[in-house]
Amino acid sequence: MDFKKMSPSDFLRRLFRDIKRILIDSVNIVIDIIGIIYSIVLLLVGFLRAFMRIKTPFKWLLPAGVVAIILLVAFVPKSCEVYVPLGIEVNSAKSEFAYKPRVNPPAKPHRLIGVKYAMFNDANDKQLAVAEKIGVNPLASREELESVLGKLNETDDNRAYKVDNLTHSIPYLVPEANELLTEIGRSFQDSLVMKHLPPAKIIVTSVLRTQGDVKNLGRRNINASKNSAHCYGTTFDITYKRYYTMMGESMDNAGKYTAVLGEVLRDLRKKGRCYVKFERKQACFHITVRE
Repeated sequence: MDFKKMSPSDFLRRLFRDIKRILIDSVNIVIDIIGIIYSIVLLLVGFLRAFMRIKTPFKWLLPAGVVAIILLVAFVPKSCEVYVPLGIEVNSAKSEFAYKPRVNPPAKPHRLIGVKYAMFNDANDKQLAVAEKIGVNPLASREELESVLGKLNETDDNRAYKVDNLTHSIPYLVPEANELLTEIGRSFQDSLVMKHLPPAKIIVTSVLRTQGDVKNLGRRNINASKNSAHCYGTTFDITYKRYYTMMGESMDNAGKYTAVLGEVLRDLRKKGRCYVKFERKQACFHITVRE
């Protein structure tokens, strides 16, 4: 989570939430440690009484110690939450992916066909023409963002997609592009269900760029276009090298996931929903909404 996008009230709310979770987890850990020590003492005393013939009070010490250890082993992991640093959305992987799919998994997984990425060759000029028609006017700098906020939707992490750590763009899109991005993410997840693949989310690597962002990017990437469709809020990039899974960001199954993503983009492109450019050097799909 980018702190620059957080309001003071949101920051304080997250701060108190994290402090509360830390205190609760600390109490749980202390209780668990005390329980473990007590169980070990019970087991040790019971062992001395039963096998070493050393007189100790209470004949039930040995079985009580065994039962206590079994209970601790069974329940300690459930009582402790994984600590997440301030500002990171505290959602377990289970709850983060616990959306209701729009499809039911078939008895047999659908065959993974994939696509030829050469078909995604919509040139920048074609995408730029649409961007100029339905997008916002390019911004000279990020300070001008407030003047067009009424025409843009914030693009933030949700159940459909993950937004990468943006360095040369800001997370805003026109409503049509934001709707398209959400549809891509949901269709991608539904396709994973149909193919019996582990759940994952696409990762968005670039969104709205100001002219200042384009200039700074051009210093690092000589292939970056000075008149980019990204400047109009109609265009976004989705990486095909990384995906967000239950274990966090991962490259496992990247080839299969990319084939599924390609199928989704192919279908949306055929319906006239978007233009798509497969960019090898940037390792992403460059996508512009058309309607």
